[in-house]
Amino acid sequence: MIRFKELGFNEFDDYVKQFFDTLLTSNKTYEYFVDWDKVRNSVNKYLDELSLLNSLTKFSGNERKEYMKVLLRKYPQTVEVIPMLIAERVKNGEISIFDTDIEDFITFDFRPSNLNEQKIQEIIEFCTKTGVMGLFDEVKDIYDYLFGVEVGIDTNARKNRSGEIFERMCQQKVRKLLGNECTPVDNDPSFSLYPIVTKGKSKGKTHDIVIYKNGRPTLIVECNFYNVTGSKPISIAESYIEMHRAAKEHDVDFLWVTDGPAWHKMKEPLLRSMREIEWLLNFKMLNLIRRILR
Repeated sequence: MIRFKELGFNEFDDYVKQFFDTLLTSNKTYEYFVDWDKVRNSVNKYLDELSLLNSLTKFSGNERKEYMKVLLRKYPQTVEVIPMLIAERVKNGEISIFDTDIEDFITFDFRPSNLNEQKIQEIIEFCTKTGVMGLFDEVKDIYDYLFGVEVGIDTNARKNRSGEIFERMCQQKVRKLLGNECTPVDNDPSFSLYPIVTKGKSKGKTHDIVIYKNGRPTLIVECNFYNVTGSKPISIAESYIEMHRAAKEHDVDFLWVTDGPAWHKMKEPLLRSMREIEWLLNFKMLNLIRRILR
């Protein structure tokens, strides 16, 4: 059970009330919205190809189609960029499209090494039917256009980024709170209980934080943030009970830092964890970490 008295609470219910009263409604930090480095890197690795495609803005109609053929013959690597212009991530260099006229699929190949006259003609058809060819009438700088496309695609990664952001929030706060008292190591590859808990299935998985004191691991920390309810937070809550037991067997403390509005609707599984795990805090309560390390 939560060692609430050592955390400064008179009763278990006082601890529980404090926990739920201080849950964060969101973890949208400034870095949540766009991973600019990722966007910039995605576009910059195609600078040459984008410069070549920019020349298509100087042509129109059939002239543009003929010039695109010339480009693809001389610079076949430009074909890789075309799917990006319609925000499509290509798997195995191909896109299959269902053509309603023939009621069958047509596969378009965007691998430079496979380009020949027939495939170039197919790429021209693809660009015409998907509207890519007309894009060069509307856009004067393909680099700027693709940068905007990549920003839009990156917003789909916000869900995954949310968990990473909360992990970094906790890592930064722990370092700030502990100062030189202990040594926190983020995602420490040299110490992990996951191989034990998962019976060898997660050999490479690390803990979000491992805190060392006097040269030995004394506290492992896992951090999770949940905006929405579901089976995952419930299964995580159950798995961390096992993690807590494994930690005790290896003379290490275990701290679960979890937060987010979803827990207001999933109190029961969290309360079960609180009755089994000795240390469980939310982000604001993380200030109490020194009490755990005494």
